[in-house]
Amino acid sequence: MVSPIETEQFVRLLGKHQQRVYAFILTLVPNWAEAEEVLQETNTVLWRKFGDFDPATDFTRWACQVAYFEVLKHRDRRKHDRLVFSEEFLSAVSRDSLELTDTLDAQRRALAACKAKLKAGDRDLLDRRYQLSATVQSVAAAVGRSPDAVYKALSRIRTTLLACVKRALAAEERP
Repeated sequence: MVSPIETEQFVRLLGKHQQRVYAFILTLVPNWAEAEEVLQETNTVLWRKFGDFDPATDFTRWACQVAYFEVLKHRDRRKHDRLVFSEEFLSAVSRDSLELTDTLDAQRRALAACKAKLKAGDRDLLDRRYQLSATVQSVAAAVGRSPDAVYKALSRIRTTLLACVKRALAAEERP
């Protein structure tokens, strides 16, 4: 029987890492509906095998390893499809995807830290622009500026963020 503490720990870890596991599955199963099906199977296996997980290790890597095997099972069930990748191909993509996960996590952390350093007005402009369905024109109207001024401000903000992220990643690589 799983204790309430273990259940809570599992739910927290799964919630925190679910998006990365799904992205990993999508690298191996490009059909979204099928990837969601594999994700559900993966979640079930993760829950069943959570007692085997060592909290001192990386949950994402463990979950992606489970997902990889679920992808292989899914592939076996879909053998009749015209396009089936070899196990060697899936293994190579899986390995590369896991390596990229660490890089992308570092980039996300650096971007969040750099964004936090922006002036409040710049952060607001960036947030407004990257809202769903927002356009430069709609942002310009909302903030009372011309579209050209918003384009220039966003370009300056992106350049600032890129330089900041590069510095942060370079500093992280130094011993």
